Amino acid sequence: MCLLFDFGPIGFLGADWWGSDARATAVALRRRGCLLVERHYEDYFPNRWRSWPLKIVRRLLRPAIESEYNQAVREILSVDALEFLLVFKGMLLHRSTLQLFQQKRIPTYLLYPDVSFQDHGGNIWDCLPYYDCLFTTKSYHAQDPGVRQRVRQLQVVGHGFDDEVHRVVSVTQKLQATYGCDVSFVGAWSPKKEHLLEALVSGLPGIDLKIWGPSWYRAAGHVRRFWQGRGAWGDETAAIYACSRINLGFLSEAGTGTLSGDQTTARTWQIPACGGFMLHEETSELRAAFEPDREVGVFSDASDLVTKVRYWLSNAQLRQVASEAARRRAHAVPYTYASAVDRILQFHRQRTPVP
Repeated sequence: MCLLFDFGPIGFLGADWWGSDARATAVALRRRGCLLVERHYEDYFPNRWRSWPLKIVRRLLRPAIESEYNQAVREILSVDALEFLLVFKGMLLHRSTLQLFQQKRIPTYLLYPDVSFQDHGGNIWDCLPYYDCLFTTKSYHAQDPGVRQRVRQLQVVGHGFDDEVHRVVSVTQKLQATYGCDVSFVGAWSPKKEHLLEALVSGLPGIDLKIWGPSWYRAAGHVRRFWQGRGAWGDETAAIYACSRINLGFLSEAGTGTLSGDQTTARTWQIPACGGFMLHEETSELRAAFEPDREVGVFSDASDLVTKVRYWLSNAQLRQVASEAARRRAHAVPYTYASAVDRILQFHRQRTPVP
C-alpha cells in the first residue's frame, strides 16, 4: 500500500548519484507525493578524487567548499511553504545553518546510514544536537549513551535497496566473462574484511575471487591481487551480484566513538534484490530479515567462512533456490527506503498535525 502525504515542499540534502542511498530516499519521498527542494553535496564536493595532488587540493579547498554549500542550503529558507528539512548524512552541513532553520521554526531531521558519526569530519557530530530527530539505520545507536545524550529524539529505521538500480539483469556471455567469478565482494577495505578474505584465499587456494571497492591497495599482496583496481557502483553492482556464484555480505567493524560494528549494511538488501546469492555474517538482525540456509547463507567467523564457501559452491541448485526466495522476500516486504521514509513522514505528521 502506498501512503500519500499532503505536505508542502521538503528541503532535502543528500547525494544524487545512481545507486546512492540518498537518491533512493528521494525517489521514495516523491512516490509518496512529496515535492523536494534539493541540494546535492557532490555538486560542491568532489568525493571521488583519488590522486594525492587532488586530495591535497580538496583538503585545502574544503573550508571554501563548505561555505559555498551552506550558502546554497540557506537559499532553501526562502521557500515560505517549506514543510521540513531532511538531511541525509550531512557531512558538509554547519550547525549555524541548522540554527537558521530553527529560528524560522522549520523542523530539521537527520537520516543517518553509517556506523560512526565521527569518521567523516567533525560536522556531523557537531550538528547532532540541532536536529529535531535522528533517524538512524543502526540499532546500536539507540543503546549508545553518548549518542542518546546528544540528540533530542531518536528513531531506528530500516536500510534498503533502490528498486530502480538493484534489480535482476540479463546475464550475457560478455557480462559473465567480465564479472563472473566464484566469490565476489563489493565494498571498502578495512582490516577486518582483509582478515576474512585472507582466510578465504588461504583455505581455498584455487578460489576465483574478485574484489571491487576503494582502498584495497592497502591489503597484503596475496589478497590485493584479487582486487579489480577500482570500486563498483550503480548498475555494475547489479551485474556483479548476478554473475557471482557467491556474494559476500561483510559488515563494518566499530568506528570512532561507537560501541558496536554493523548488524546489517546496504549489501544486506541490495544483493538479494538483484537475485544474487548472499553469504552474510550471522547477526540477529540478519536472521530477522532473511531465513538462514533457506534464503541466504551465513557464517560466524573466518574459519566458518571457508567452510560455508566450499559448501555453497558445491550446491548450485540450493544456491539458486535460496537466491530466488530471498529476492521474492526483498521485493515483497519491500526492503527499500520506503519504510524509512514512511516513518519520517508519519513522525512529522504526528509532530505537526494538520489543523
